[in-house]
Amino acid sequence: MVEIAQASEAGLDQQNDAAVQEARRADRIEPRTAAVEYDPSQDKILVQLRGGYVFGFPPSAVKGLKHATAGQISDIRISPTGDGLHWEELGVDVSLTGLMTRALNLREWAPRIMGQIRSEAKAKAARRNGLKGGRPRGSTGSKGRP
Repeated sequence: MVEIAQASEAGLDQQNDAAVQEARRADRIEPRTAAVEYDPSQDKILVQLRGGYVFGFPPSAVKGLKHATAGQISDIRISPTGDGLHWEELGVDVSLTGLMTRALNLREWAPRIMGQIRSEAKAKAARRNGLKGGRPRGSTGSKGRP
């Protein structure tokens, strides 16, 4: 019995270590909230990110907030990890990453921009491909090129 308990404990420790590493990685690359407030004069929820930037959005952008009162909207909580917002009374939760992705239309234009970024990893890959003879030639498909 003691061996089974120790094995289970070791497995839990391993799972915990993996979860901590994943949380640290996400914390480094995903937006996190430092503070949040509702500004009724602008009708905007203002999210201050840990990096110092401020992101604002109208309550109507979140399902469940469209018909809420200013008092209800003002009662915002930040998730423990900082990646989400929560309105207890309204039963509304929203992902900061999801909001920003939608607001900035990242699914459409980010892939184009990301392909233009230069990095050492991309330069190394280009050099390796160059040693192999570069990009393969196109096939002689319907365009009639040799």
